[in-house]
Amino acid sequence: MRDTHHGSTRIVAFILVILSIYVMSACGAKAPKDISSATLSSTTGMAEKVAPSITARIEFLLDDAQQHPGSVSEQQQDILRRALDHDGVIPRGDYDAAWSRYQDCVVAKGYTKPVVEEFVDGLRSPLWHATSEGWSEEQHEKFIEDNGNCKQLEYLYVDEIYRANLGNPNQYTDMDTAVVDCLRRKNLVGKQYTLTQFKQEDEQYNDVAVKNFATDRYDDSGEAASKFSFDLKDPATVTCFIANGKDYYFREDTSPIWNPLNTPTP
Repeated sequence: MRDTHHGSTRIVAFILVILSIYVMSACGAKAPKDISSATLSSTTGMAEKVAPSITARIEFLLDDAQQHPGSVSEQQQDILRRALDHDGVIPRGDYDAAWSRYQDCVVAKGYTKPVVEEFVDGLRSPLWHATSEGWSEEQHEKFIEDNGNCKQLEYLYVDEIYRANLGNPNQYTDMDTAVVDCLRRKNLVGKQYTLTQFKQEDEQYNDVAVKNFATDRYDDSGEAASKFSFDLKDPATVTCFIANGKDYYFREDTSPIWNPLNTPTP
């Protein structure tokens, strides 16, 4: 179910959902519609791409970092450079190290250690659930700025490329297109499975999930999930979804809550 439904009905009313600022939408120049995508025309059409390849995207990000000195740490840039020597692949160890440095950066600014939900392949949720009860507007604004700066400095680019390798190697700008491409590449759906079909099934999933929300909060294994023609709970499916920012299909009430200022909660 869509994250707007989850967010509006969470028991803890003061949860602030902080979305990751994805470089793909923030500062990445889109590549022209790639003629190579014609081979996926039955699924994606002439789908737009953020870059011709993952390595081209890495080169763009490194160039962007050089043009904005101090915005991206040398450690994060080094991970990207090493990835260029390995067809754009970032190993799990480098991904975890970047996350750890981001946490250290936030702690150094006076906050508690960031926590998010972790999924298959070590993928971390792009959603930060942080309590802000009792904060002043100034504290809130400073936190948003500090957290964003740390993420940009230590983790943001590495996170994007790590996700792309797992779920969007063709660098599609549209999340649904990337998910369908991922499902097809992993043989979770037939080669004739289309983007239109996915959107139809997704709409049916949401209709049922909204209807059943009061009795089956996320309905990821019941009536709603059955509207998809593939197994929503298959770990490979989860990777396709999570890598492309769709973790709200799998969230639970037990998802960790981050209390950055360690303020008392009810």
